[in-house]
Amino acid sequence: MERIAEDIHRIISENRGYGFEFIISDWKTEFFRFFNSESNYNISRSSFTVSGTIEKDKRKYDFKLSNPSGSDIEDCIESAKSILDKLPPDPDFHSFENNPDIFQYDALHDSTSEILLEKKIEILTKIAEKVKSRNFDIYGTFAAIKRDCRIINSAGIDKHFYQSPVMLDVKAVSNKNMATVIENFGGNSLDTFDLNLFISNLEKKIGFAGLDIIDMPQGEYEVILSPHSVGEFASFLMYCAYAQTLDEGTSFFEGKTGQKIFPSGFTLSSDPVNPRVITFPYNEDGHIAGKVDIIKDGVFKNFVVDHYYGHKLGLEKNGAVGVDAIAIEKGSCSLDDMISGIENGLFISNIHYMNFINMKDTSVTGLTRDGTFLIRNGRIVSMVNNLRFTERLSSIFANTVDIENKLYPVTVSSNYFDFKFSSRLVPHIKAGNFNISSSTHTI
Repeated sequence: MERIAEDIHRIISENRGYGFEFIISDWKTEFFRFFNSESNYNISRSSFTVSGTIEKDKRKYDFKLSNPSGSDIEDCIESAKSILDKLPPDPDFHSFENNPDIFQYDALHDSTSEILLEKKIEILTKIAEKVKSRNFDIYGTFAAIKRDCRIINSAGIDKHFYQSPVMLDVKAVSNKNMATVIENFGGNSLDTFDLNLFISNLEKKIGFAGLDIIDMPQGEYEVILSPHSVGEFASFLMYCAYAQTLDEGTSFFEGKTGQKIFPSGFTLSSDPVNPRVITFPYNEDGHIAGKVDIIKDGVFKNFVVDHYYGHKLGLEKNGAVGVDAIAIEKGSCSLDDMISGIENGLFISNIHYMNFINMKDTSVTGLTRDGTFLIRNGRIVSMVNNLRFTERLSSIFANTVDIENKLYPVTVSSNYFDFKFSSRLVPHIKAGNFNISSSTHTI
């Protein structure tokens, strides 16, 4: 990486008439899978890439190279120069990120080397043995990554972006009726992992999954949303707060800055430096990351603003990283009290295959998954077949009546460009008038 970085600095200095941005990425993934309570496969994958942007006269050209040498990058740039003049200019282009602030790392660690295969098998075997007595098997993934990057541009940025988080995702499946429940752990390292607590939480969900299975009719219900569900709804709501959606005319929050639109106890932040979530030292531009309140005590405060849209829309760019580090402030109610206050409602454990119907009004549709339960007279009494819902995210959070006094880090993975993890630090919430549109009649 150091040699390529030196080549890039030389290329920038020798091409003063052009603007450049480069991301050098050395990425390693260790991915172990458990299937039907047995080891399935273990994959180790490494990649070294250089992504670049070359700009002149508001025309820009992007490229990405795998395992390049300095001469490969130079050849690509020469080809890009011949293409630039043929491209349409972007009148809103405004150089590259120039924030000089440097993130101060603690001692760096490498989860891909620290969490050996034997350790993963040992942990998953203990979980499998516990659920086997309940006639369940587990399907799980245990993964770690090492993401070592340099962000270099012609505005003077040269920053080190480093992460090495870990994620354990377990789904327990009933051999009796194929009912499923899930448990998840993730963070910057395995240091805070409590195996006994993990198993205890999973066993409690398995107990509920052993109840009789019923169908529920369409209608509006009072619901308890699990941290997995809350995190998914919050991430879709966060997309509506990106400055890009404001520019495209699809943002629900357009014209609402400073307005109270949710209950006073509801605060949603992008918090990439919270010790309980996976740290993001910088956004993808190289701007130093930091906590940014998107909604504070029910009032919309800030968009997620990067360098480009900050310039284009006249907004102050900030350290928000959006859906990569979501945090909701805890409330004052225990989960038991939230459940005990419901006469006839639902506990929703997870959300599957959710999509926007209309981002502007936050309407979405999706399915419940991995444990939906009927609450009657303050107790969970039945498991419910998976349900389809059609709702507005704004209504879900506007109808929030209680927020749990405890937060849970829920880690998710994505693989659109490179395999990465991100966190959501969220509570259970209780909301009214949640619209169930139909039953799938399947578990």
